[in-house]
Amino acid sequence: MQASTDIVPPAPKPLDELPVRIITPHSGAQAFGEAVTSIVSNFAKSRNLAWRMLVRDTSAQYRQSLLGYLWLLLPPVATVLVWVFLNKQNLVSINTGKVPYPLFVMTGTVLWTAFNSSVMAMQGIMGGAGGALSKVNFPHEALILAAFGKSLLDSLPPVLLLLPVILFYGGRFTPQMLLFPVGFLTAMLLGSALGLLFAPIGALYGDVGRGIQFALRFGFFVTPVVYPLPPSGLTRTLMLWNPVTAPLVTSRAWLTGGEAPLVPEMMLVCVASLLILGFATLAFKVAMPHVIERMNS
Repeated sequence: MQASTDIVPPAPKPLDELPVRIITPHSGAQAFGEAVTSIVSNFAKSRNLAWRMLVRDTSAQYRQSLLGYLWLLLPPVATVLVWVFLNKQNLVSINTGKVPYPLFVMTGTVLWTAFNSSVMAMQGIMGGAGGALSKVNFPHEALILAAFGKSLLDSLPPVLLLLPVILFYGGRFTPQMLLFPVGFLTAMLLGSALGLLFAPIGALYGDVGRGIQFALRFGFFVTPVVYPLPPSGLTRTLMLWNPVTAPLVTSRAWLTGGEAPLVPEMMLVCVASLLILGFATLAFKVAMPHVIERMNS
């Protein structure tokens, strides 16, 4: 005869042994501190994910292209060749002093590309991840890291062309050339800050992205990319109010051996860019749940 066994459920725990989570209101300063701590922690955790996103998006972008990664060099080179041709033919007469005009334009184009690529990379931060955002829970800081990596990938190859151009025109190494990366990174930080600041609203309204592209086309001509900073007049005033002018003019002077006239202004732009980028990151984190909900409604 087989004995029957009864399964006795475990006795419930007393109420005083159950885990208790108490949610209490806290001050704004405490909430801000928790948000900043969360952002820093998520940036550290999402590095590998951001790298995989960057590799995936870059491979998809150039997979069906005959020239492949040469497209990273062709746009800035084409811009330089066009303006050099116009200057050679005296259609546009530009005097750059002791700096050869091709080197002058190449340096300005490289720095403008760093700024422009950073703005567009951050502005399009939601484009490639729109479907995954509503289905997968992952640190959204990975999107920011991937976008910054994309802008760096778009900006660095043209920098490699500067060395042979400098050597071709008889340039010599000077210690101040080592300061060029400071201005280059300042241009990238400024572009990333401005692009990320408008990224949440740009994900909801396409007019924002089109407006930014229009502003960048106009900004090219009020930035001393292909011509020097005027000595006086309304154009000089507009350019000095343009935040891209200071890092561009200063970095170009460091690289070509000239006198850097806007070093304090460039440092001010660098500090302001870091502050705006921090605020934009915090705003992006707060806005993301609402943006995802609106995108899927």
